Amino acid sequence: MFMARPLLAAVLIVKDEAAMLPACLESLAGVVDQIHVHDTGSTDATPTIAARYGATVTQGDWHNDFSAARNEAQQGCAATWILAIDADHRATADPGALRRLLAEVTADALLVQVDGAHHAGPHTQLETRLYRPDSLSWTGRVHERLVGPGSSAPDQGTVPPATLRLHHLGHATYADRIRRADRNITLGKRALDELAAQGQAADRQQIARTLLDLGRDCMAAEQRQQAVDTFALLRELFPGTPESSQANDALTRLTVGISYDRFCQVLVDQLRAAGGPPSSAQES
Repeated sequence: MFMARPLLAAVLIVKDEAAMLPACLESLAGVVDQIHVHDTGSTDATPTIAARYGATVTQGDWHNDFSAARNEAQQGCAATWILAIDADHRATADPGALRRLLAEVTADALLVQVDGAHHAGPHTQLETRLYRPDSLSWTGRVHERLVGPGSSAPDQGTVPPATLRLHHLGHATYADRIRRADRNITLGKRALDELAAQGQAADRQQIARTLLDLGRDCMAAEQRQQAVDTFALLRELFPGTPESSQANDALTRLTVGISYDRFCQVLVDQLRAAGGPPSSAQES
């Protein structure tokens, strides 16, 4: 009997996401044709919960490599399109409009609006979350991205927010942000070590991109001096590149913040010397 190929499957990589996963899977009901959940070593009920919601569940080891996990997760998925989503995402969609878009679009990847719940205030960004697995695969140990044959950049379109948008809860608290940033710093340093081991054969753009991501993660983890050193190294090694320009912007923000902190400390010291209320200055 002929079986029509599914149009859209949601693919997740998870580990110990029993608390977050149910709401994510519930938000996908009626939006996707299939759900594939790739578990990388949960010790809680994550696999059981995924199966309860009708997902295809596979098991694998975690190798400190997000692209490897995502590529492994999509194996055996027969859908034309994949929605790469995480347990801390919630989908809001117009299923009919989404299916029409996917049936007509010629691009291999689509940017999706992601609204982030952040402890410092909400923010919105576009992320490549929809793609054709026959044409693209993931690369990068951390801050993974989709590439075509020969690491070529994919042809991308954009999904209207009314058709599909994601809500991200992963940075809702300060502790969440620091924990994720620390994890990414560890993976970013490992990726840099691997690139350095390749010597002259290493992809220079990948080195620049990895340094930029590492500097940003250091900023997120409030490791300011390490962030400054990383951005300065990027500027020295790759002057005139887009990554260097972005490092310049980040350095400007960092130095302004550092200067402000030093100014505040001088004020506190002066207040103490004058017998003023340093506690109120520190609290501001």
